[in-house]
Amino acid sequence: MKKVLLATALLATSFGASAATISSLNDNFDSISNSTLNIPSSGLANWDVLNGTVDAISTPNSFGLSCNGGCIDLDGSSRNAGDLVSKSGFSAGLYSLSFDLSGNQRSGTDSLTVSFGDYLQTFTLASNAAWTNILISLVNVNEGDKLTFSHAGGDNIGILLDNVSVSSSVSAVPLPAAAFLFAPALFGFMGFRRKAKKA
Repeated sequence: MKKVLLATALLATSFGASAATISSLNDNFDSISNSTLNIPSSGLANWDVLNGTVDAISTPNSFGLSCNGGCIDLDGSSRNAGDLVSKSGFSAGLYSLSFDLSGNQRSGTDSLTVSFGDYLQTFTLASNAAWTNILISLVNVNEGDKLTFSHAGGDNIGILLDNVSVSSSVSAVPLPAAAFLFAPALFGFMGFRRKAKKA
């Protein structure tokens, strides 16, 4: 009996020790008051910039770019397009994902790959592609998965990103809670087994 109690306690403790995760994210980038080329991760509240650079664009701006407030140019000004990755991972569950994309509003064509849980899609936009909302429902996310916008190329003009929103659709049962629900059933089964042996 002591071994069962110890195993149940260890199971609950190990599940509860995972890193902190989030279940929603909303960023319209309107806090960008001054355009910043090659913005560092420290300049963005919800995002890390990896494997290259991105530019933070304000409204108004000297580049002639049209954003509704602030937005992100996903191909920064280092000739090395970056990955914009959520600083926090998400809790396991089903999510809805929404974001706005625009062509680079200058010239050429660009490609962007969006990955989040079991969702993976590449968007290819001409420079004059108008702002469009992308909405994806029922994305299956594993514990700790992050949302990533990964831009291809490196010509210093990229797809523009705005109004990112992630919300939980259906949450998975947290594992510590599942462990505590399992424990009474286990003890009930053990009591039933002992009764059966005595009979």
